[in-house]
Amino acid sequence: MTTMVPFIGIAAGRPSHASPSRLFRLLAAATSALLWLPRFWRARSDLAALAAMSECERRDIGLTAFDIENALALPVERDLTEALARIVDDRRHRREC
Repeated sequence: MTTMVPFIGIAAGRPSHASPSRLFRLLAAATSALLWLPRFWRARSDLAALAAMSECERRDIGLTAFDIENALALPVERDLTEALARIVDDRRHRREC
């Protein structure tokens, strides 16, 4: 014969509560999810402004039209400004060497 023992938290009469770190992670995930859409639209509007620049203006900041097209192909969760800044830095370092 097998004896079933209930979960110790329930048996002790204490309701099980989520730990503060779990609640913090849940709150951080919810905040990130809520703020993702405004960040996405802001990045896309910044990219549209870069695309509207003339080739001479883009060359002044170290970008080309091809760079902007490539940034549009990146996954939506990537930070486009970070990716474009890395491209500009790589070009500057190649010129210096």
